Amino acid sequence: MKRERMLSASRRTMLVLLPAVALTACIVAPARPVAAVRVQVAPPPPRVEAPPPPPAPNFYWVSGHWRWDGATYIWEPGHWVEPRPTEVFVPAHWSQEGGVWVFHPGGWRRSVAPAPVAPVAIVDVPAAPPPLRVEVVPPPPGPAYFWIAGHWRWERGAHVWVAGHWEGTRPGFHWVAAHWVAAGPNWRYVPGEWRRN
Repeated sequence: MKRERMLSASRRTMLVLLPAVALTACIVAPARPVAAVRVQVAPPPPRVEAPPPPPAPNFYWVSGHWRWDGATYIWEPGHWVEPRPTEVFVPAHWSQEGGVWVFHPGGWRRSVAPAPVAPVAIVDVPAAPPPLRVEVVPPPPGPAYFWIAGHWRWERGAHVWVAGHWEGTRPGFHWVAAHWVAAGPNWRYVPGEWRRN
């Protein structure tokens, strides 16, 4: 009888531990690599989007993009993202590589700030930036360009609008959009910059 109780207790322990072990295995399993999407035909020019008001002043707009569904391009609309302290949101984009168009999905990437080559001034201001302006996006100058949306920066004691513009892609790099981050009672401006992939 005592032996049966011991077996029964170990079976119960196993029944409790097995789901926990299975869950742990699911959590630490590496993510499957995403198959690269390669297309012979260039994506259409980006659509003009009128962003709705942001959910909060520190959110920044990620422009929409074209995705390939296997037969044609489908437009994925833009959306607001909230800044993360140690990550940057890299927008989805297409680049021309070896005569084909390659899709790079958007997503959060760990932010590794490059070592400054010159002293960098940190801009903390007491006022949240105004809502983003709706911009009319002109046609791109070529297929290997992407739109950098306008943003507010701080200049001479006031928020100043910096208009959006087309920028050429840079192989091996991604663009981190300028944005504002809440810093206690103030707002900190983070300028846009190129970072190595």
